[in-house]
Amino acid sequence: MAEGGEERAVFIGLKNDAQDALPKIAEKNAELVDVTAQKGADALAAHAATEADITADLESKLPADAAPITANATRSAVTTSADASEGAAEAESAQATVAAETTVKGTPIQEALDPDDGVAAPTVTPKYDNQALRDGTNFDDQIDTELASRGWDRDEHDTLRMTRTNELFDPQAQEVVEIRDSIKIGDKQIMTKVIKPEIAEGYLGNDTGLFEGKFDPTKFQGSIARGTDTADLTSLDDLRDKLALDDSSSAYKWSPVPKGATEAYQLRFPAPADMHADPTLGAVGDQGLADHVASMAGQTTGKAWDDPFLGTGYTGGGVPEWDAQSTGFPDGAEIWRMNADGTEEPLGHFVRAGESGAWKSFE
Repeated sequence: MAEGGEERAVFIGLKNDAQDALPKIAEKNAELVDVTAQKGADALAAHAATEADITADLESKLPADAAPITANATRSAVTTSADASEGAAEAESAQATVAAETTVKGTPIQEALDPDDGVAAPTVTPKYDNQALRDGTNFDDQIDTELASRGWDRDEHDTLRMTRTNELFDPQAQEVVEIRDSIKIGDKQIMTKVIKPEIAEGYLGNDTGLFEGKFDPTKFQGSIARGTDTADLTSLDDLRDKLALDDSSSAYKWSPVPKGATEAYQLRFPAPADMHADPTLGAVGDQGLADHVASMAGQTTGKAWDDPFLGTGYTGGGVPEWDAQSTGFPDGAEIWRMNADGTEEPLGHFVRAGESGAWKSFE
């Protein structure tokens, strides 16, 4: 073969092979481009359909006269896999953002502690106005029913129950305790507690530093009364007299409604299932007698409190009262302000989250 003939033959052979292969390569590339373009078009179409569904859902929840929602224009389908991937990535990013905000910002405790986080909190309507307190038979009607079934006289009984147990004979104390023990707190019955203005402020401000850090704004304790028994106490004088909150004869000014007050603050909440509250049975300043009286109702320890305590389970004004151990507020507990003119207004509500919670003001 002439000089260079072998190389030429090889070159010509390679050239011919390449020409034969080019149509096949082009055909395969065309198929790949078509598949990629179709996938991109399908992804963008699905993304557009999702936006359309969301828009339709939102428009269905708007008032009839509201302006329609205009969805962002969706890009037309293109023929590159890069655009399809970008559309899918944007959709996944948006879903991840919504999921994160729902998990963190949507929790009740976060809304309570961080009301300015940019996420609109749901509107909360006050529940426990004066009418809501009337959720059962009041104590006067209950006493009448109990006395009638025993053939006992109401006037005589009222005299006994409004007398300090220190001055009652055992049979008289037993009669008072028997009737008082028949007055129960119903399941989730609305309870009330009048509190001092600074306590109300401490609750509403979630102030754990109050009283040198001993105040827990998530809990209540002490003397409480049923809403159905306090609903008719609409004036400040009624609250002070019927709940025995007059401290005018005491050197220590403890009353949450002192004479001359222009407003009073009241906790209102459904009785928690885990609340332990006993009728205030006992005796004034005599622990031995207090325990004896309390034992008539199955209690182990009675109250040996000071005047104006009676020990009969009623306030000095005749309203049944209970002494509650420290208990966490249930979700939805409220604080109301009662004014001197007989009007009232809601101030805040409690938002429970697990074992804790926080107070929020009504907007």
